[in-house]
Amino acid sequence: MRIAIGSDEAGNELKEQITATLAGAGHEMVDPSPTVEQYARGDYAEQVALAVLRRDAERGIILTSRGVGASVAANRVPGIRAALCNDSFSAYSGAKSEGMNVLILSVHSLELDPAREIVNAYVGATLAPIEVVGGLPPRRLQRVLEYVKQNIEKDLSVAEMAQVVGMSQYYFSKLFKMSTGTTPHQYVMRQRVERAQELLREGNAALVEVATHVGFETQSHFTSVFRRLVGITPKKFREMRSETNIHLASGADGKPKKPEEKSSATAA
Repeated sequence: MRIAIGSDEAGNELKEQITATLAGAGHEMVDPSPTVEQYARGDYAEQVALAVLRRDAERGIILTSRGVGASVAANRVPGIRAALCNDSFSAYSGAKSEGMNVLILSVHSLELDPAREIVNAYVGATLAPIEVVGGLPPRRLQRVLEYVKQNIEKDLSVAEMAQVVGMSQYYFSKLFKMSTGTTPHQYVMRQRVERAQELLREGNAALVEVATHVGFETQSHFTSVFRRLVGITPKKFREMRSETNIHLASGADGKPKKPEEKSSATAA
C-alpha cells in the first residue's frame, strides 16, 4: 500500500518511527511535506490530504500536536475523511465502516507501541467506498491532475486545463475548486513549488534554473511564491537540506565517518 505521512515538528520523531515500521512491512511511504532540520511546513495536514486526493497515495497518516486543527485542515479537501483516533478499534472501524482515508494521531497522548497498534489496525482494514458529491467526476479530475504534473514546466492557463476535460473555463474552475478545495491557479502554484523542493533536494542546479524548470518566468517570482507556501526561501531550503546531509554523513563528534577497519583475525 502507498501511504502519505506527514507531521508537525512535535510529531517528526514519531513519524520517522512509524515510517520505518510501515516500510519494513512492505508499504511504500510518501512524505508530501518533509521536515527540514527543525522546520516543518504549516500545511502538512493539507499536503497529506491532497496526496490522497491526487491518488499519489491510497491513504494518509498525520502525526501532530494539534489533532483537531489537523482534522479540520485535512477535511477541507473534498473526498477526504480524516479523523483523530486514540485506539486501534476506532482506527479499524473508521476505515472499514466510514471510509476514513486519513488517520490522525495526537503525539501528546500516544507512545510508540500504542501508535503502532493503531496504525497497523488502520492499514489492515479494508477501506469502505467513498462517494464524492459534486465537483469534477473522478476520472476527469485525475486527467487534469496528471496533465498538470506532466506539463509543470509550461505556462499552464486555466483555459488550457479546462480544455483537457472539454469544459468552459468558468464551469471548470467552479467544479475544480469543489473537487480540490483550491482554485486551478493555486493548485498549479503548489505543484510548481513541490517539484522545486524535489529538485532542490536532489541536485545543485542554480536557483534560476530550478525556477525555469518548474514554470516560473523569473527567479524573484519563484522565490516569492516558494516563501509564501513553504515559509522559507529556496536558498534557505537548500542550505538547511545541505546541513542535514552533512550531519547525517558525520559521526557523533561531527567528523566524517570512517569505514570500519577489518579485525586482525579477518585480515589473517
